[in-house]
Amino acid sequence: ANDVAMIQSSHVGVGLVGREGSQAVRASDVSILQFRDLVRLFQYHGAYSYQRSSVIAQLSFFKSWAFCLAQVLYASRTGYAGTSIYDAFSISACNALLFIPLCFYSLNRPLPEAAALLRPGLYRAGPSKLHFNPQSVTEWLIRAVIQALLLLFFSFSALGPTHVSPSGSPISHSQLGASIFSLFLIIQCCNVLLEMNTWTLLQVLIIVLGLAFAFTLYAFCNITPALGALVDLNALSSLQSDPAAVLLAPLVVVACMAPFVCLRYWRANYCAGPIELA
Repeated sequence: ANDVAMIQSSHVGVGLVGREGSQAVRASDVSILQFRDLVRLFQYHGAYSYQRSSVIAQLSFFKSWAFCLAQVLYASRTGYAGTSIYDAFSISACNALLFIPLCFYSLNRPLPEAAALLRPGLYRAGPSKLHFNPQSVTEWLIRAVIQALLLLFFSFSALGPTHVSPSGSPISHSQLGASIFSLFLIIQCCNVLLEMNTWTLLQVLIIVLGLAFAFTLYAFCNITPALGALVDLNALSSLQSDPAAVLLAPLVVVACMAPFVCLRYWRANYCAGPIELA
């Protein structure tokens, strides 16, 4: 009875399977067979769950900040006229389209299990709030501001009002919005890949398929009468023949990701944490 009361009053209850009965095990959040399993529970499963949950939560904040900041910056350019840079489909489907890459970040494994069990510092990351703290949240906010600024700067520079398409017509608002949203999705997926400690074929494949699904959904909305008003597929397909739009994609991705790739390299080599030191 005392075991059950203590387990229920704790933040995370761990029950030990034994001869005394199963009441404590049923009341616990996690059950183990032997006391030595506590090391694996804390240093491997616990530490990795904290790291994954922290990054996924901050990536969720980050994508929302970047998405909304691009809209705010565009509104300042148009004199706050109330015009949205995104079409109805982009606004409605943004979170759904980025759910797949964020969800599969949970497969990230910073270290092999054998190495994790030899690194007590991995467990200390949780109590010390190493991966989720005001400083880390602020860094994600700064990243969102920088990437939103770069995205809009290069997009307006290459596809601004003065740009003329190969057909001789000026670029439309829907074309500009489709280009910005497409680049936004690619950049978000690159950020997820950057935060992964190890890349597996499954993780990369899922992110690529997620992007393919997004553009397939664009096409589906265009050919479905009930959804055709949400998106103008011609706006996106017409950009494929525009050299400026084609060159814009790699330029924006490199400009948005290069500073943070360098920052991650610097931290891994000169400001290493418990994962890098392992």
